Amino acid sequence: MDSRNVNVAQYWMVIRSLLMAVLFSASVPSLFAETVEYDQAKLAEIKVLLDGLYEKGQIPNYAVEIRKNGKSVYAAYRGDTELGGSVPVGADTIFWVASMGKPIVSSAVLRLIQDEVLSLDDPLSKFFPQFESMVVAPMGDLDVPFEIARAPITIRNLLTHTSGFTYNPLVLGLGDVAYQYAELEVMSQKVSLEENLEMLAQIPLVAQPGASFNYSVSVDVLGAVIEKVTGQRLGDYLDEIFFKPMGMTDTAFRVRPEARNRFARFYEPESLRNPAAPIPGSEIEWHIVETAPFGLPYDGWGQAPTFDSGGGGMYSTAQDFLKYAEMVANGGVLNGVRYLSAETAAIHFQDLMPELGLEAFEVAFGEAAQYMKFGGGFGIKLEEDGSDRADYYFWGGAANTFFWIDGQDGSVGVFFTHIWPPRYNLSDQIEALVDEARMIK
Repeated sequence: MDSRNVNVAQYWMVIRSLLMAVLFSASVPSLFAETVEYDQAKLAEIKVLLDGLYEKGQIPNYAVEIRKNGKSVYAAYRGDTELGGSVPVGADTIFWVASMGKPIVSSAVLRLIQDEVLSLDDPLSKFFPQFESMVVAPMGDLDVPFEIARAPITIRNLLTHTSGFTYNPLVLGLGDVAYQYAELEVMSQKVSLEENLEMLAQIPLVAQPGASFNYSVSVDVLGAVIEKVTGQRLGDYLDEIFFKPMGMTDTAFRVRPEARNRFARFYEPESLRNPAAPIPGSEIEWHIVETAPFGLPYDGWGQAPTFDSGGGGMYSTAQDFLKYAEMVANGGVLNGVRYLSAETAAIHFQDLMPELGLEAFEVAFGEAAQYMKFGGGFGIKLEEDGSDRADYYFWGGAANTFFWIDGQDGSVGVFFTHIWPPRYNLSDQIEALVDEARMIK
């Protein structure tokens, strides 16, 4: 059924009936275990894991914290905001969380769906007509015959990275089209968001909308949709509905000048700049040298952007991001205030493209995504026992940051450090230690 042909009331009847089925599964917040204790000795192994990297010079610092029902379960912070500095990393240290902003923007889209401003199946062309007639270069290959897009790009496609958009080659871009993104600097801060959209609309898609998962600029486009329907800049809308009422004072698309002393510096391995340097992971110890991602100087990061990049321009702290994660884990409620309805919050944990299967994500991300699906802006990591139960919900950022919501007990956690390029996939290891430490009463 094409929900574009039904009225709003019928649409919500369909959505609610689907959500009622979801709410009886074991992977939604309403059924997270409430009475839980944790083996603190087992949780302390998280610090052992991270200290090993820190003491070998493989990460410059770290911040990790786990919370449940508004209380800290475990926290460990080590290092300074810069090597040789005197400002220790803590819960209020500001990091570039990059793609960790994608789930927050997705939550804002779901809020607008809840308010009946948007629909999951609204076509993108409803808001930006230039996307009405798209062509497709299968697998991003410009040497094969193009196809006419057989379906419109929808809000659902943008939420799930099934739009047919891609990224440049530095960020998992696909085929020749990815190099077009790089050449034209699509979604760069050099031009306005509107000018970026005009460029994007003229580049072929890499797949038919809805046909495959391709990590992409889709959430930047969602940010543009939010601005279009609200009449507000993306950051202002997020401030209004989430950041200010939740007390997320350091989460934004810029770093306030008065907070800059808490902004952690970026580092990269010496081996990236000096081919003769020891390779990370070898028996020879190696060190990291200061730089900033994409060759930009550190002092340029955190300045007011040309436009608010919903896909990768956000900054935050451990204490801020945990508030957001707890709100979602608690079914849309934080400190007694409701931000999303329980039904809306549950969409984060729902596989919105079940027809794609597990292989779709392994193709995109490799073996690390072998048991992965994708929900309403969140990755869904499944248990590896074939049960189809969610182990945890998560996403990460390009400078080695990530967060998760445990699929069993609803605890939330963050891990932050600041190195480029992303090198350590620690989510499985850290979350496994939380699983082993859990004692349900």
